[in-house]
Amino acid sequence: MKRVALILAFSLATALAKDDASKAGYRSEWDKPKTTKERLNDMVLRAAKSDNKDLIKEYIKHGGDLNIQDEKGYTPLIFAAYYGHASMVDILLSAGANPCTEDKRGNTALMGAIFKGNLKIAYRLIRSDCDVDQRNNSNQTALMYASLFDREELVEKLVEHGAEVEAIDNQGNTAIGLATKQGNLKMANLLEENKRVKDR
Repeated sequence: MKRVALILAFSLATALAKDDASKAGYRSEWDKPKTTKERLNDMVLRAAKSDNKDLIKEYIKHGGDLNIQDEKGYTPLIFAAYYGHASMVDILLSAGANPCTEDKRGNTALMGAIFKGNLKIAYRLIRSDCDVDQRNNSNQTALMYASLFDREELVEKLVEHGAEVEAIDNQGNTAIGLATKQGNLKMANLLEENKRVKDR
């Protein structure tokens, strides 16, 4: 019964979305009710955030766009990575979700996973086809995030995949500089060692 309800919900949403998108006559953007497509997007994003794999699988089965974004630029994959839903991340990636998509601040699913300390997910995303030195709006990289949030386990893996230890952000900081400023000499030394290994 649950499966049938999901199928009906997606079928109805697909049928109505085109009609809703073209309606006008509102005095401002704030007056407009959400279209069916927007409501469907909200439902899918909430499903990724709450680890509702049944709903996501039905959405995928019906050919749903896995790279939809909310007003902050968050995608289902960014939500799943941030909230630590490893199996959801695998489902989304296997179905074609783009791991390189950035939110409004330029942050990626990998950066979110590093920030939250979701290491298994971070390892999975490092293996994706994205540029390991992809920058956010502050010109920061995933390696800088690993330095900032003391994710020692990820440093070597990022460097193995080509991360630039001496990359510089908008404030003139490198990953080593960020660790040093925080008094994290262990991290700074780890980064220095990985830099030497990479330079050999």
